[in-house]
Amino acid sequence: MNPEADNGRSRDCVHYKPVEQRDKCCTKELNPKCFMEFEQAEFFAENPQKFKSSEETLKQVYNCVHCNACETSNSRYTLKRKLHADGFQSDDTLAMVECFKQYGYPFNRSKYRVKIPPNVPKENDTLFFLGCLSGIKLPEFTLHAIEYLQSKGVDFTILDKETCCGIPLLDSGETEILAKCIQTNTELFNARFKKIICLCPACYDVFLNYYKGLEPEIIFIADLFEPLRVKRVETVSVQHLCQMEYRGRPDLSKRVDHILQASGYRVMENEKLWCCGGGMGIMHIPKTIDAVARIRIHDFHGEIITTYCVSCFQILRDYAKKEKITPRLVDTFKLLTE
Repeated sequence: MNPEADNGRSRDCVHYKPVEQRDKCCTKELNPKCFMEFEQAEFFAENPQKFKSSEETLKQVYNCVHCNACETSNSRYTLKRKLHADGFQSDDTLAMVECFKQYGYPFNRSKYRVKIPPNVPKENDTLFFLGCLSGIKLPEFTLHAIEYLQSKGVDFTILDKETCCGIPLLDSGETEILAKCIQTNTELFNARFKKIICLCPACYDVFLNYYKGLEPEIIFIADLFEPLRVKRVETVSVQHLCQMEYRGRPDLSKRVDHILQASGYRVMENEKLWCCGGGMGIMHIPKTIDAVARIRIHDFHGEIITTYCVSCFQILRDYAKKEKITPRLVDTFKLLTE
């Protein structure tokens, strides 16, 4: 079934209300009539026997990008598992499960599109974990991240083939295949690695908070950012990461801004953190995400838009073209590579 409700509104995305006047939840802002309020989500997650699975509640629960600005993302994960167990599943979830069964990924392919540089060793006790979206859908973004780490003298290896961290399954309420992904990765990581550097913030969050018994140290790539030695003078607007800001790492956005400023960039301060629409919402509620992204892309000013999140980069790339905005998009790895 289709989990997206028609919001029935057209919008002026160019002259939409300022960020500070919007709801902190982008999907509630765009589709408030079909939205499960924060208190309701918490109540039903704590009292699942009182939650009634139906097409209506499916649409309400799925009207969410899991940015966690409301701090009820985990409650909605619980409700999605309840819906899934009761037979209320989105058509996209069923198609994704079939991809997992065949390829081990949420996509209908498992081969990297990024060409791994030949000087990346086959064996190392530090793993650079790319993530599904990075390795398969955004090769240039991923290559820039690899080149950044190499420019800083970071030693690492990359797996010939990864097993998905499981975030698409967690987001869709599917538990059986998720458990297999967690088991496969945990056994591999514990046997071979002391550190795991994550390119994707969703992978980082899932490894830290949903994998039990994982032994390697988990590092997010932005924690390895350093200022440029040769300064650059350009104005930069940053899309920071909801997955980090609202999931225990509010320090990271300030750190990245500081490093960009120390590199000579002038960081624009006129954009409050607001979700760009990136993530699994693209699969479940594409019309709502389209509206979110078209609005968000006009919040940015200056010469450059940048982000260090693969999901954000995908959204910003697509909607910068669709909306024909002036700033050019450059990933943060490229901005910080000498």
